[in-house]
Amino acid sequence: MLLLVLAMIVLMSSTVFANSWSGEGKGKECPVGVAKEHSQCPIMEKFMKKTRFLLENKSEIGLSDEQVKTIKGLKLQIEKSEVQQRADRETFILDLKSELAEDKIDVEGANKLIDGNFDAAATAAKANFSTYAKLKGLLTSDQVTKMKALHEQMEKKKKEEGKEK
Repeated sequence: MLLLVLAMIVLMSSTVFANSWSGEGKGKECPVGVAKEHSQCPIMEKFMKKTRFLLENKSEIGLSDEQVKTIKGLKLQIEKSEVQQRADRETFILDLKSELAEDKIDVEGANKLIDGNFDAAATAAKANFSTYAKLKGLLTSDQVTKMKALHEQMEKKKKEEGKEK
């Protein structure tokens, strides 16, 4: 009975896990499983927004060709990782469903399966956080100042346009 309850919690959390992102990265999931309906994983959302902003405004921010290349490489790394994470989660769900279908359930084996899934999710979240830190570490203090000023300017313009409507 305990295994069944745990399995139901995991399966329900995998639904939360699998909510789609809006915008760039559509169809990706949150490796930490905390995304709310129609939102992104907070780590991935922040990474993708910052990456998109930096690449779209590379001239204004003053990014070098090497920095642009590195940012694109980090983005590719995150996207590849996400494909693997999604496959691992789907495999976990299939394995768990298979275990639930057995006449005699191996509780200890299922517990190891569940623990392994959540350990993998934590590892993925940590790796994504580390990649985000690398992204932020690429910028000089002057570039950070320019980026913040540009972002503030864009937000102010959005608010002004919103008031006109």
